[in-house]
Amino acid sequence: MAAPGSLTTVVMALAGNAFVTAIKLIGFVLSGSGAMLSEAVHSAADTGNQVLLFLGLKRAAREPDDKFHYGYGGERFVFGMLSASGIFFIGCGVTVYHGISGLLSPHAPQLGIATVVILAASFVIEGGVLLFAIRAISRERGKVPFFRYVRESADPATVAILLEDGAAVLGLVLAALGILATYLTGNPMWDSIASIVVGVVLGVIAIDLVIQNRDLLLGKAVPDGVEDRFVEIVRRHPSVREVHDVKTRQLTPEAYKLKAELVMDEGYLARRLAPGLARPVGGAGGGAGGSAEGGGGGGDEATLRVLATLALHAVADEIASIERAVRAEIPQARHIDLEISRAATGAGATGAAGAAGAAG
Repeated sequence: MAAPGSLTTVVMALAGNAFVTAIKLIGFVLSGSGAMLSEAVHSAADTGNQVLLFLGLKRAAREPDDKFHYGYGGERFVFGMLSASGIFFIGCGVTVYHGISGLLSPHAPQLGIATVVILAASFVIEGGVLLFAIRAISRERGKVPFFRYVRESADPATVAILLEDGAAVLGLVLAALGILATYLTGNPMWDSIASIVVGVVLGVIAIDLVIQNRDLLLGKAVPDGVEDRFVEIVRRHPSVREVHDVKTRQLTPEAYKLKAELVMDEGYLARRLAPGLARPVGGAGGGAGGSAEGGGGGGDEATLRVLATLALHAVADEIASIERAVRAEIPQARHIDLEISRAATGAGATGAAGAAGAAG
């Protein structure tokens, strides 16, 4: 499930950009500025993209079912890709096209009080949404540096809002400078150049968001340091002698899948089995070992059953203990796969057999 801050940030951005789109279109009608039209197209594209992000977050919140055992978290990244495509083709493409058209067919914008008011209002609204996104990330990142958290762990939806509204604020500044430079020099080239620069910025953002969502769709590994912490927690348990073939995957920024193969310490397990092996089996007078020696085939089978049951319970208890420890320190570890592997050499098995014999 998405972090609550992500959904709130998207809703705030959606409402803000819908309003800003309307007033920017009014500003374009009043001024005739290509940069203002580019900004209106940019905000309209942002509004549509945020609708996609909202749909992705809502669909990703569905519970796992028989068809998708790990849930629908990946829907966020599918809709994130669609949103990034919208930024690239609509935000970047239309804006750059309009800027180039302005260079080829210059048209001087009209600078009036309404244009200035609209630019100022848009700046306040877009800046407010940007600050809201920054605060949402700051609350979630804990002690992780801000930019590292954005690159490695933040929800792509929140990152999209952060980048989009950052570009929107920059775009407003560029649009204002372009209109002002055109007004002061009488050359509409500056207004068109501002439009092209805004488009290029949107294109770079779109490509970055595509890369981030692609990585998560493909199942990239957990952020730096998490895998090492996972291995350290597992190795901390006295029942584990070696850890091999560690693999990790981010199902979502809030849910990790962690996998490892464990070589258990036979001596430790033998010591855990010792009290159980000392108890009588099937009402026999001696311990489990004595029943095997003095009885017939039935005694041997009973002893083996007891030994197998004790061994399975011991291993299961150890696996459950390790999983609890991992989840206590890595809350995002929703799915933990721990497989039991044989030791690389026979030395450990020999030692375990000796310990078991001593216990009997």
